[in-house]
Amino acid sequence: MAHDAALRKHLDERIAVLKRQRSSWEGGWRDLSRFVNPRRGRFFTAPNSNNGGTQKNGAIIDPTALFALRTLVAGLMSGVTSPARPWFRMTVPDKQVAQLAPVKAWFDDSAERMRMVFNASNLYSALPLIYEELGQFGTGCALLEFDREDVIRLYTLTTGEYYLGLDWRGRVDTLARRFMYTCRQIEQRWPNHGIREISEKAKGPEADTEIAIMHMIEPNPKVEKGRLDWAGKAFRSVYWREGSGQAEGEFIHRAGYSRFPVLTPRWKPIENEAYSQGPGHDSLPDVKSLQILAKREHNAVDKHVNPPMGAHISLRGSASSVLPGAINYFTTQEKGAGMWPLYQTAPGAIAEVERLVLRTRESVKSAFFADLFLMFDQMEGVQPRNQLEISTRREEKMQMLGPVLENLHDDLLQPLVQQTFDIMFEHRLLAEPPEELQGYPLDVELISILAQAQKAADLGSVERLWAMAGSIAATKPEVLDKLDADETMEVYADKLGAPSAIVVSDDQVAKMRQARAQKEQAAQAAAMATTAADGAKTLSETDVGGGRNALQAVLGL
Repeated sequence: MAHDAALRKHLDERIAVLKRQRSSWEGGWRDLSRFVNPRRGRFFTAPNSNNGGTQKNGAIIDPTALFALRTLVAGLMSGVTSPARPWFRMTVPDKQVAQLAPVKAWFDDSAERMRMVFNASNLYSALPLIYEELGQFGTGCALLEFDREDVIRLYTLTTGEYYLGLDWRGRVDTLARRFMYTCRQIEQRWPNHGIREISEKAKGPEADTEIAIMHMIEPNPKVEKGRLDWAGKAFRSVYWREGSGQAEGEFIHRAGYSRFPVLTPRWKPIENEAYSQGPGHDSLPDVKSLQILAKREHNAVDKHVNPPMGAHISLRGSASSVLPGAINYFTTQEKGAGMWPLYQTAPGAIAEVERLVLRTRESVKSAFFADLFLMFDQMEGVQPRNQLEISTRREEKMQMLGPVLENLHDDLLQPLVQQTFDIMFEHRLLAEPPEELQGYPLDVELISILAQAQKAADLGSVERLWAMAGSIAATKPEVLDKLDADETMEVYADKLGAPSAIVVSDDQVAKMRQARAQKEQAAQAAAMATTAADGAKTLSETDVGGGRNALQAVLGL
């Protein structure tokens, strides 16, 4: 257990500031949690409380937004980070170095090892939760740490239980969070925490007693170079019990990171804003309206099918029924005695409400891009479609996700790959890199389905250019000198996301062409030698008279 009263005071004061900065977002988050998916979002109402199981679906009558959110999550998962196919590749900014055979081979091997780590870890169960938070609240958050069993492990956070801070460039560099741990969990995770009270409870019947834990990761202002512990790291991580030990500066655990270990994708980040709006915010007015319309639709149907009834005063106190087949007895012959519906719905009233509900549902689905990911299911017209039409529709719709994919690449996928790479390299789980890579930073490229669908839009221009050049070359072959066939293949393979192993590197191509040229020269020289020998033989066999042959005559013999 560590004690540092000054640090504890600093942490408490900074969390208070982060809370104030986040307060303007909380009202919208609570509405999103109430009307879209109540199981996401955790808003603590009192110290040592955990309201994770208290939220209900009472405000949701029409679950269209929840189903649209599921479609968005499934579309991002399958289109951006599908575990069934490669969705990233590593390279360096220098294209000439990236095309060297040893470099390509090492990157391919490293990427394959990383994919094995991803499959063995909880990454592909954590990513859908991140996408769900991203779609519903506009901001996702997960902590990526080294794991002794699976190499990496992601701890996903839900909106309301964490606070974010930015550096001067607008990048998230601070995470503060509040979560609940049992005494037994604390003892298992940090066996050397040194807090006797928790250790005693962990061994007895109170082992499952929950304790509110505070955690902050922030830049380390006093990095001590050469230190191998947390004091020598660029970011420090501190855990402590909420509301206790402030004077003594009591901490449960301290750690450090060389790189900020938190992944914080934002749907459409705004300058100097730690949080972001997303599809949930865009759809919230329609989602609220949809609940009112759905309630009115149900009421209209109820009034039409089972309307309120009026009865003659003579029936007061007598048994009566409106069930099919029931018999009601009347004690008067007065005209008008009996029962009748008080409310008569217009024939088209229910249909009009249904049309309004359908329009609102489509608006909600569009806000969550459900129509994009289900475009083939919703395509109208004659089936089957030809490949050109399908490709055109796909490329047109994929352009709508361009900004989102860029944000996912910068805030989620590139840091995920780079941090995993650093962890594996630090623990010697990667092969020794070739000398050609010395001094070059790692670059991550997306080759997922959605990323390739966007890049594929450029392939049409390449194909049309070569088609036009081919038609001109029929009369003027020299026009082909304007086009670089090798570079065209590089660009085409890159846009298609073809495996780098099937594209021969530039240095290997140069060697192959040099060997081919040498072989052709040798063959040409051999052919010339054969021709000369045949000519000499012919001359030697030709009699020119005087006991001499043609060869002797040529040589002046």
